Amino acid sequence: MELTGCVKERLNLTFKSGLLCAVMLMPAAALGYSPEDREEPPRAARTVDSGTDSATGSIEGKPADPQKVVILSRHIQRKYKLPEHKADHIVREAIDNGKRHQVEPELILAIIAVESTFKERAVSRVGARGLMQVMPGAHSRRIGEIGGSHELFDPAKNIHVGSRILVKYLDDHSGNLRRALLGYNGSLGTRSSFPDRVMRIYRDLRRVTTEG
Repeated sequence: MELTGCVKERLNLTFKSGLLCAVMLMPAAALGYSPEDREEPPRAARTVDSGTDSATGSIEGKPADPQKVVILSRHIQRKYKLPEHKADHIVREAIDNGKRHQVEPELILAIIAVESTFKERAVSRVGARGLMQVMPGAHSRRIGEIGGSHELFDPAKNIHVGSRILVKYLDDHSGNLRRALLGYNGSLGTRSSFPDRVMRIYRDLRRVTTEG
């Protein structure tokens, strides 16, 4: 039986529609691409020990290396005019949180140096608080876990929260330290000198640690 032009056209449209549906239902792998091709790059692998997320910053296991504590503490005491007991406490917290979050303690200390020059009760003009200048409004959930924004003046709790925020930005930016530091400082998308200032102090602290 010979089909009219109108019928042929309808059959052709039906066939094309069915083919389109079949393609849409096929697994992504069968089409030669994966869902990752249209998503953001995978986050950097990083282990955070959620089982030891105590606000005090003390973790179970091997204690901070006493020699490293002494070396870094003495350097900070001299450079920032800090009493020995305060410098010791901050260094120990930086080392403990560094172990927990797999971040070098010298990086944590460098951020503290730039953000607050080791002044535990520092408050910025925009309301950032404590050693690592944590913004209460931007990180309310984490701050709620330590008892509220007034607790950010406690060195251990401030370093605990600040370190977790740093790890988040490192993961969000696939380990790109410069972008993570810009994010931490709230200056992503600007030409801020914050990362360069942090890295200069970080390298200095690494040198101090290495040379003893």
